[in-house]
Amino acid sequence: MSFKVIGTIESEFGSLEIQTTRYIKGGAIAVTLVTTGPDAEPFMTLSVNSPDSALGPDEFWVKNWSENEPMIEPLLRSGFFADTGKRQDFAFAMKAPVWRILHPAHVPEPIKTVRRVKALAA
Repeated sequence: MSFKVIGTIESEFGSLEIQTTRYIKGGAIAVTLVTTGPDAEPFMTLSVNSPDSALGPDEFWVKNWSENEPMIEPLLRSGFFADTGKRQDFAFAMKAPVWRILHPAHVPEPIKTVRRVKALAA
């Protein structure tokens, strides 16, 4: 799995790098934030996966509850994302908003599937 760095935002927690990739199951966009600097580490996962639901090629579901809640408004104001107005039901009666990535170059490539073929014994 390769990550595409789309930018950095400043937050009360310091500089955070925004990375995109694709979930293996379903191929939806995955968005994570990572701290910067020599001791960089994962900070949060912005996206949530629902492999059985359909989205546009530049859209993803946002986990806007719990520990992610304080980061939602700053991320929307960052200029990297837009809220589409769509909502998806998730566990615990939560509704995940659907956001889209604004710049086409920031959208990760779709996962290329590899088909495995059983060799037939002759």
